[in-house]
Amino acid sequence: MSQALVLTHGAIGEELVRVVELILGPTDGLSADTNQGRSARQVAAVVGEWLGGIEPGTDAVILVDDYGGSCAAAARLGGAEAATVPVISGVNLAMLLAYVTWRDELEGSELVQRIIDQGRKAVTVVGATR
Repeated sequence: MSQALVLTHGAIGEELVRVVELILGPTDGLSADTNQGRSARQVAAVVGEWLGGIEPGTDAVILVDDYGGSCAAAARLGGAEAATVPVISGVNLAMLLAYVTWRDELEGSELVQRIIDQGRKAVTVVGATR
């Protein structure tokens, strides 16, 4: 089974995962953590520990809230790049629902692209604009 870590500022990621489980039910393989109250080194260690718990050959992805932010940097420093685990920024609910929905059907870059596409589709104007 694919594994995903949602790594965000504050409790954003934890709440997104909670909402995914409210919608889809219990979801193994999807976890969240935060950088709150931690140094960059500590957050990188969290990522390294998470990566260390993934079985070899298992697809994995890290979703962060802000491109270029401390969570994205920590994911790379924690070993995501060396482990060839994609780090996707701009996490939103649509992306996580896409991940859970298609993780058993799609692999690798195809799953990553589907996650990104669904996240982008969710960013739109709803209703009238002025």
